[in-house]
Amino acid sequence: MKITPIAIILSALLFSSCQEKPADGNPAPEAPPVTGKGENAASDDAFIGRTAESAAALAKERDLISRIVSVDGQPRPATKDYRPNRVNFEIEQGKVVKVSRG
Repeated sequence: MKITPIAIILSALLFSSCQEKPADGNPAPEAPPVTGKGENAASDDAFIGRTAESAAALAKERDLISRIVSVDGQPRPATKDYRPNRVNFEIEQGKVVKVSRG
């Protein structure tokens, strides 16, 4: 099968027409810059030693999303998408022992 320049142009036009566009015609707002993993390590240390409830409350005060990714070494289901405004807590004996971003 021979691919012609017309086929390439039509494919490109079809692909570009499938991209999502806002209803109001304005360009979509830019996503906030992604911070590197561990960039907030100093401030995230404040979660260590807290109960899950206390850590979640502190995260909420800081406008962060929180989730528990393991309890006493048992992993919990979690997505792998990276979100710099989300803190992941590992809980041991009812206390946060490790915090990571994403």
